[in-house]
Amino acid sequence: MPYRYSFWLYTLTDDAVELRSGFIFRKLVSIPIARVQDVTLAAGPILQSQKLQEVRITTASTSHKIDGLEPEVGDQLRNQIMKMAVEVNDHDV
Repeated sequence: MPYRYSFWLYTLTDDAVELRSGFIFRKLVSIPIARVQDVTLAAGPILQSQKLQEVRITTASTSHKIDGLEPEVGDQLRNQIMKMAVEVNDHDV
């Protein structure tokens, strides 16, 4: 479907991870890199059957997820976010 990509979009910037969702009712969530505590990969039975993963970004108060990523993309995104979070935390100390 050509409009599928309008439902979910994630952007990784220098200081935040932005998650956009929705087609009619749009939502934008910005997660500051400095607040990221953990990034995990998960795949339930349905995602595993399609050879996909979800990336879960956890902060002190909330948890956000990006569903339906290929395993290579999920691993790369997780490593990138964790690397940026460690660099930010090292500079704050």
